[in-house]
Amino acid sequence: MEHEFQNQYELEKALALMESSAFNFAYRFIQDSKVRDSYIKQTQNLTKEYRLRVNTGQISALGAAKQVQSIRNEIIEAQRLRSSDIGKAKAVSLKQTGLSFNELTDKYAEKKYGKSLSSLSIVQKNQVYLEIVESAGRTRPAVNAMTKRYSVLGRSLIVVTIGVAVYNITTADDKVKATAKEGAIIGGGIAGGAAGGALAGLACGPGAPVCVTIGVFVGGALGALGADLSFGWLF
Repeated sequence: MEHEFQNQYELEKALALMESSAFNFAYRFIQDSKVRDSYIKQTQNLTKEYRLRVNTGQISALGAAKQVQSIRNEIIEAQRLRSSDIGKAKAVSLKQTGLSFNELTDKYAEKKYGKSLSSLSIVQKNQVYLEIVESAGRTRPAVNAMTKRYSVLGRSLIVVTIGVAVYNITTADDKVKATAKEGAIIGGGIAGGAAGGALAGLACGPGAPVCVTIGVFVGGALGALGADLSFGWLF
């Protein structure tokens, strides 16, 4: 009897861990996909707007490049605030901050003409400035593809979470108690994952996605198990 009880406890613990981990990562993957889509839409609209303003003579190529560069950096920072802890760590690892205007002009002058900006003609400088405007609407295809894959994975993990919760509730003698317990486990996992990700970010730095991911997993597992044990003790 004691052995059977121990096996049941181990099964419930494993299911709680699976449920917590699945929901933690599902939430983050889906959220980061939405943030990425919003970033792409905003930067592409920004490019269209300023291309039109340059073509209609409302603003110079230099003025457009300066404004676009500044606004794009603001968009990057705003979207990072909406990203999950894992998503933000990954974004920072790819790009710490947006480039300054001088860094951008040097980059595209060298890329386009193989010279420094100061050695270019006025026409060539304007082409560099327009290239900066156009570049604001470009994104990394590899990052876009990775984000979409994670979004699909996130939705799959939601299905796993629901499946585990339904199994636990339908096999329980007390359905109301089991439903409350499922809510407690998921809630504890979310809180633990957020705390673990935050602590890992402080310990490893903002641009350490692997460390933050481990922090989310460990924190979520501890949070879910703690909620499971607390629920059992209370009820």
